[in-house]
Amino acid sequence: MPASLPVRLRARLSRGVPPRADLVARHVAGRSFADVGCMWSVHGAISFAAEDAGATEVSGMDVMGQTAEFQAEHARRGSKMRFVQGDLHDEVALAGLGAHDVVWCSGVLYHAPHPLLTLERLRSVTRETLILATETIPERIGRRNVCVFAPEPGIHPTHTEPFDPARGYVNWYWAITPSALRAMLGAGGFEITEEHRTAYHTTVVAQVTRPG
Repeated sequence: MPASLPVRLRARLSRGVPPRADLVARHVAGRSFADVGCMWSVHGAISFAAEDAGATEVSGMDVMGQTAEFQAEHARRGSKMRFVQGDLHDEVALAGLGAHDVVWCSGVLYHAPHPLLTLERLRSVTRETLILATETIPERIGRRNVCVFAPEPGIHPTHTEPFDPARGYVNWYWAITPSALRAMLGAGGFEITEEHRTAYHTTVVAQVTRPG
């Protein structure tokens, strides 16, 4: 969620969602863990939380390089977390990340041009459990499984920047309803076992039903 949002709005949008570190900790002890989108604004914090919770192996991936904040915390901890810079949609980069028992992915799906492909890529590196966090929009009365292609501002209250192809994933591509998210996860080979929703956010825990 953008740090520039007013504090009250950030609190309202986050209400009801378990603390991310706590949610991850419930699933990673004794299992390998990967964080896809680990760097932007969080500087590897979820990966470090997974280490603290007893993950056997921790990897992170992002299209952006290591931040100074990440490097400093990595050094301070003596962390063994492995970082892979690359795009989830690049098969070479994906092979470099490899498969993990638990995969965390936050703030990526709605920025992706092809969200179903994104879920397929996530499934290919998820052996057991995907924890996915994404911004969503309220359900449409009388309609389910709605996705709005939204490269222009105004569809979602936190999206204010105009579409610019040169900015890549910074652009907002999709406004997704929770029912559409559930349908896409099912089509992508996942079954949701836990769901947490606020007005404009959904976090799910899903199990792989179809190997990648």
